[in-house]
Amino acid sequence: MNFILRGVRVIDPLARLDAHGQDVWIDSGRIVAIYHHIDEGSVPVVDLTPAPGAEECVLCPGFIDLHTHLREPGDEEAETVKSGARAAAAGGFTSIVAMANTRPPIDTPERVADAYADGRNAASPRLVVQALQRAAKGGRPVMIHPEDEEAIAQINDATGSVVRCVERPPQVETRAVDVAIRALAHARTGRLHLQHLSTARSVEMVRRAVEQGLEVTAEVTPHHLAMWLPVEAPPEPVSLLKVNPPLRTDADRAALVHALRDGTIDAMATDHAPHRAEEKSRDYANAAPGMIGLETALATCLTLGGMGGEWIPTLVERMTAGPHRVLGAAIGIPTPRLHIGEMATAALFDPDAEWTVDAESLRSRSHNTPLLGARLKGRVLLTLSEGRVVHADAARIPVAAGEVAHA
Repeated sequence: MNFILRGVRVIDPLARLDAHGQDVWIDSGRIVAIYHHIDEGSVPVVDLTPAPGAEECVLCPGFIDLHTHLREPGDEEAETVKSGARAAAAGGFTSIVAMANTRPPIDTPERVADAYADGRNAASPRLVVQALQRAAKGGRPVMIHPEDEEAIAQINDATGSVVRCVERPPQVETRAVDVAIRALAHARTGRLHLQHLSTARSVEMVRRAVEQGLEVTAEVTPHHLAMWLPVEAPPEPVSLLKVNPPLRTDADRAALVHALRDGTIDAMATDHAPHRAEEKSRDYANAAPGMIGLETALATCLTLGGMGGEWIPTLVERMTAGPHRVLGAAIGIPTPRLHIGEMATAALFDPDAEWTVDAESLRSRSHNTPLLGARLKGRVLLTLSEGRVVHADAARIPVAAGEVAHA
């Protein structure tokens, strides 16, 4: 692999770099040079110069997903580590945080090694305080799925698991957010991360906690940024829209978009939740919650979330530096940077490239997304992980099939 990408926009949030019309020379997985014009000599050129009025292709650090569900071990028919990694690479992600709701849970180093690597919130406030204090010693955040499970059980008259319960009004989230923030204040140390916020009220609670000096971070999903209920044309089956927390109002969605832009919400996280077809084909009350999102995250934000144009640098920050800031250096994920001379971990995407979401082209083993058949803008053309090509759009980037490594 040795070529020059001509006419691209280079965005590196941690370097405070946003440079238009750049040439980028990549050789054997390394970024050799970034300059406004590189005299190519004998090096092949991939001309990505946009047409007048079109968006430039963007080269940026590889995306980091804070919230991915892989189903291995326990439900490999829905997803394996390998298929999930391929889906992530196709979406521009070079690091993912896999949730431990597998069977058995991936909650020890040995089990992570064995698998190659549900969101739940059943912990008492006292346990959250203890977790925050212990995690602080290792420089790690405590990640909370903010839903009050006891309240959900009462509202739905449920005696067993509440995972599939439909009724999840805003207060079951805001109550859990309040409890978690109070636990952080009581712990007097540590970092709290709130997963997949869905309500305007939750955003205000986080904003107030940050203003008070508490170490609180938060994430939001592409679907909560781009979709809301009611929808004009529900998918078939309608349970493809079932997620935890549920899609809410357009006012909630607008508040989430605003909070992502102003930095109150630190990161976009997919909550990629693959399911077998039969799990999503049941009636709404009994269907499994969740949708896949690794391959569609960028395009969903650009197309349905309205985050193109002047939004792009902020979106890139919330998919790279933001997630890394949440995790902290102790987690071991490399700092998302574009370093000249080093093996690259990067994503190249075309914000204007249109594509149709179809089951045949998805890398995930599951296809549970309401976006099937949708025409979206925003396509990842190349993903590099530590110098290895883990995804390439063969129609636009001259990378031989044999050069694409296993993601």
